[in-house]
Amino acid sequence: MSSPGSGGEYQVHNSIAIAQAFLLLQRRATREGRGAEVLQAAREIYDRLRVDPFEFGEPLYNLPNLLIQVLTVLIRPLNVDYAVCQDRPLVFIKAVRLLSRGRD
Repeated sequence: MSSPGSGGEYQVHNSIAIAQAFLLLQRRATREGRGAEVLQAAREIYDRLRVDPFEFGEPLYNLPNLLIQVLTVLIRPLNVDYAVCQDRPLVFIKAVRLLSRGRD
């Protein structure tokens, strides 16, 4: 796939709605005692999206006319859907979800 621009990294963007969703998700996780785990997962996801978004996630679908591929990634306890431009070093976060705690 496409490689990052001359800066060596992809720019990661999200909407205000995604930022607000993440804040609500973080508050919920903190109430559940998982706040630090969510922050660590978010940092790891963001760092990987800046460096190798095509290799990091699992492809969901392509938008060929826009030269965009949509992928998903799961780093417990977060699941993030994101879109990557194939002709520019841009990543757009589309959705973020908190996974259920599951059995330990």
